[in-house]
Amino acid sequence: MTVYFYGRNSDSESFEKGSSIETQLSKCKSYANIKDLKIDVEITEQVSGTTNFERREKGSELLSLLKKGDHIICSHLDRFSRNTLNLLTLVEKFKKQKVSLHFVDIGSEVTGTDAMGSVFFKLLSVFAEFYAKQVSEKSKATKQRMIKENKYTGGFRPKFGYDVDDNGYLVPCEKEQSIIRLMKILRKKGKSYKKISEVVTKSTRKKFPQSWVFNILKRENTIPPNDSVLIHNICNTELQPNMCDV
Repeated sequence: MTVYFYGRNSDSESFEKGSSIETQLSKCKSYANIKDLKIDVEITEQVSGTTNFERREKGSELLSLLKKGDHIICSHLDRFSRNTLNLLTLVEKFKKQKVSLHFVDIGSEVTGTDAMGSVFFKLLSVFAEFYAKQVSEKSKATKQRMIKENKYTGGFRPKFGYDVDDNGYLVPCEKEQSIIRLMKILRKKGKSYKKISEVVTKSTRKKFPQSWVFNILKRENTIPPNDSVLIHNICNTELQPNMCDV
């Protein structure tokens, strides 16, 4: 028989919320003593609780080690999983394997035949998923607010045509803005997205797929009022002179 401790954090912020690995382990050790168990193996990882357990690096490793009579102790239901369906599937699997899964916050084993443990498990698993959806909705709302405030919302780099200032706001990048202005002028002249892609690619010596051109122009949906001034400005950028001859 082997007793496993499983601890999880989704990111560094959770260490500030009383859910650090050390805190989880301390609670599980106290629980193990009450149940006359001794933790033999500690398995920890940093991964989202909504990720299916078997798809986690350490979660998959733990599943491969389990044998009949083993125990898994986890401090909280949401440390183990926030996905109700995945959690219930794992419980059924553990029951068949004769593996005991314990949650400290419930105070008992949830894979046994105890009616109270079963009821609490199902209720708490539903609330865990509900909490995860709440967090997701809050994240989406925050992102939408940042977009409205013209703030950088993350990713590999800011959207084309912009840089990020020290306060996280998007500010125009003149070199890229000049390319966007050229795209607008060519489009206003009736050029196709394919033709605009070819001209910009040739002039900048950087590949601009047709889909990029379409998405950039769709986003930047205003046409500058003075084309002649813009053409003059574009010709004085680092772009090739033949851009102005189209």
